Order: sequence, then C-alpha cells, then structure tokens
Amino acid sequence: MSTTQDVIDAIKKALPNDQDLWSVLGFINPRKQILAFGNDSKIIGRLFEVVVEPYLRQVANELGFELGLSEQQTVYPDFWFIKPDHRLIAIDIKSTYRRFSKNKYASHIGFTLGGYASFLRNGTKNIYSTYDNYDAHLVIGFVYTRNSEATVGISDITDISKIKAAYTDVNIFVQEKYKIAGQSKGSGNTNNIGTIKAASIEPFVEGQSYFSIFGNAVFEDYWRNYPKYTDSKETKEALYTDLLEYFDWLDRTGKKDQSKILRDQYKKWRADPKNVGIV
Repeated sequence: MSTTQDVIDAIKKALPNDQDLWSVLGFINPRKQILAFGNDSKIIGRLFEVVVEPYLRQVANELGFELGLSEQQTVYPDFWFIKPDHRLIAIDIKSTYRRFSKNKYASHIGFTLGGYASFLRNGTKNIYSTYDNYDAHLVIGFVYTRNSEATVGISDITDISKIKAAYTDVNIFVQEKYKIAGQSKGSGNTNNIGTIKAASIEPFVEGQSYFSIFGNAVFEDYWRNYPKYTDSKETKEALYTDLLEYFDWLDRTGKKDQSKILRDQYKKWRADPKNVGIV
C-alpha cells in the first residue's frame, strides 16, 4: 500500500525537469495564430493546472488510483486521487511569481492555501466528498518569474521559435499542506490560510513549517479556531492571530500540558539554523 511519501515521490518523478515543457506561449486559434495571454497570475496559475493534469493521470495509473478533477473553482481540491479503498488524496495547485525590490532584491516567497472557514469547520462545505474521507492533502507549488520581454499580441505559428513566454525560471515543489502552512492569513479581507514565507523555495521543498513539527492535528486545530475576518473585535481578542497567542489560548482553555509541549517544540524549531529566515 502506498504511503503519502510514496505518492509525493511518484509525483516528483513524473513531473518534467525540462523548462520548455512548462512554458506555455499562448492560445492558438484555427488560423494557426498564437495569442499571447500576458502575465495575469490567474491565467498562468490555471495553465499550470492544465499542464500538470496528464502527469497526475500517469501517476494515478502507476499507483492503481483513479484521478478526479474539480469542475468548479470554488470546490476543493483541484485534483484528487481515489485509492482502491475509496479513500482520497487531495492535490491542490498553487503558484506565485517572484517579486523584486527596486534594488532587484528578491522578496520572500509565499502562497495562499485556500479557506479555513469552509470544509475545515464544516466537512461538506465547498469540497468534493467529505473532509474526513481524505487521507492526505498535497500541494504542487510553482514559483516563476514574470518575463518583461514577453511577446505580446498575435504571432503566426511559423514564428513560434521567436515567441518569448510570459514567464520564465519555473521551480516546483510537492509537499503536504500542513508542512508548508503558516500562522497568518494569506490575505487581508478573506479567510485564507497563508504559508510560511522564505527567501527561497527550499523550505517548501523540504516542508520546514513549524506545523511539520507539531503535526497535522495541531495545524487543523489552529486554523479551525482562527478568527474569521468578519468576527467582532472582542471575538478576535479572545482567540489568537499567531502561534504564541495560540499557546496562550490553549492555556486559557485548559490545555496547558499541550501548550507546554508545543512551546518547547517551537523553541527548538526556531533555534534550528536551517529555519533562520522563515517567517
């Protein structure tokens, strides 16, 4: 029987290393013209979903799974493996582009991981099947650089070799969601889980979140109880917005033993040199 790590390894092995295979140049019409799509991050994110599908289908066949795919953007996940015992493995596709300061220094990389106020709290809301029917939740993440020299407009297919894609330098990771999850929301007036933030993709590849030390159960508890952006000020103050406040909240709710263990684990995680720079 395949473990979660076996599935991750199979996906990594199937995904191509050739940059050209991730480079989509545009949309083609019946007149054999290629239409550039610009650097809209939503379009590029959707393109990665399209390109990755046949490789996931290949992995499903190799492992004796079936591949399912969402037909609605608001339903989690993007893809899922159906195992012979009918249990599920979620696969979400996430992407972001590198941001640079005026001095051309790269900003920290971060993603959003979907909502925390839907299926995490109500196991049937905005999700295929039910949340408790999933054995694992995986993320395939793409980091790319916007190409300032990208071709614009319409090009004839005979000029395909001259077309410059809207993005370059694609890096990929495959990891369990909780192992890259952060302690803060991914965006302002939404209920989205944020990831850790790091200067390189490596902590995402290795799964170096503090939640990787705490475990998935703590990740789920943290985000199930995290305040929604519509909550009152009093409700937010009674809960928490970061891990240290979460530990205090555990103390207040009679879970001091668990809080002590997590505090000690967090101190060790923070003291590890490999985690320097991760926020």
